[in-house]
Amino acid sequence: MKKGRIVALLLLLILGVFVTTQAAFGQTAINVLGTWGGSELEIFQKIADAAGVKVNFNTTRELDAALTTAVQTNNMPDIAILPNPAKLQELAKQGVLKPLTYMPQSDLKNYEQTWIDLGSYGGKLYGVYFKVANKSVVWYNPKTFKANGWTVPKTWNELLELNKKIVASGKTPWSIGADIGWPLTDWVENIMVRTAGPDVYAKWYNHEIPWTDPKVKEAFMTWGQIVGNPKNLAGGISGTLDATNTFQNAAIAVFQENPKAYMYYEGDFIGGIVTSMLPNVKPGVDIDFFAFPPINPEFGTPVVGGADVFVAFSDKPEVQKLMKYIASVEGNTLAAKNGFLSQNKAVPLSAYPNDTLRNSAKILTSAKVYVFDASDMMPSAVGNQGGFWDKCKEFLANPAKIDTILAEMEKLAQQNY
Repeated sequence: MKKGRIVALLLLLILGVFVTTQAAFGQTAINVLGTWGGSELEIFQKIADAAGVKVNFNTTRELDAALTTAVQTNNMPDIAILPNPAKLQELAKQGVLKPLTYMPQSDLKNYEQTWIDLGSYGGKLYGVYFKVANKSVVWYNPKTFKANGWTVPKTWNELLELNKKIVASGKTPWSIGADIGWPLTDWVENIMVRTAGPDVYAKWYNHEIPWTDPKVKEAFMTWGQIVGNPKNLAGGISGTLDATNTFQNAAIAVFQENPKAYMYYEGDFIGGIVTSMLPNVKPGVDIDFFAFPPINPEFGTPVVGGADVFVAFSDKPEVQKLMKYIASVEGNTLAAKNGFLSQNKAVPLSAYPNDTLRNSAKILTSAKVYVFDASDMMPSAVGNQGGFWDKCKEFLANPAKIDTILAEMEKLAQQNY
């Protein structure tokens, strides 16, 4: 055999050993598609590295269109990170997702059944939820509460009693920003799941019950127990609806030196907004939150929010390895240390870098029910501007118009579902 041919054969042998070694050590890159960028992507890369999986991440702001094209051309990523259950259900129905039959039960048992159900289709698990948002908290100043002898309410009725007590003292209970509609829809969603329960809540956003259903009206009218009285709102109705009263400014009003109100409802991300705008406000000292209280004891204290869900289009060993790690206690603990909120009940609260995340995680992992933001699950023409967002503003301006508001929403829904 000629010397040149021997060298070539040796090089091929070495290359083969190198490729095999790469695969053996999880170095074959898999393709991941999602909207993550910036710090989210940096944290994900840490998680992939810890899992021992090399990834090529494709960031897109047109995820739905990208996935549609990928399916049509049969050029799908190995993993996609979806923003809600609706897309998971659609892709699973199309038969393009791989069921996660390899997920260890020892890891899945650390999740409430609601998370397994949200990730399943046709009785098979297709998705693992990761990086959760908690939009079921009410913000307040612990120092102010203590100074006034107010206690954190544990039920809706106790919240209404506290509301009355604050008004009777000549102060204003609530600050609400209504420059944009989604913080208002969040109120209705939290009330709806607490008064009607998660099953009716899902029927509502799927338009399996009409907007004129008594349960939908009940949710709005329950919200009206607070927003129906101008004395409960900083600036009254007109001040609340003023275009300059952004949801950020409304939050600041509770924690500034001379507060205009004493409670503010919105998700766990508000703490970062307030402390960035008011650097002297110390988390856990000058700003804290409590769980949005239960209304009907039958439904407990659900959490409304959002979460990303990992789904797989292939069964490659590297895909299985990453998906298992995403569901593991180790993977979720690493995510928690880096600032992601996890619903995995085995993640120690001490893993979180601050009290805000610790408290939010405690509420989240204690909840038996988690539901997605209903307006995000509706067609955008129904759930967003021009629909639910604006109708919440109309209700705030005049709760007596509730029947007209709901009839108009039902007409809009019939046109868009």
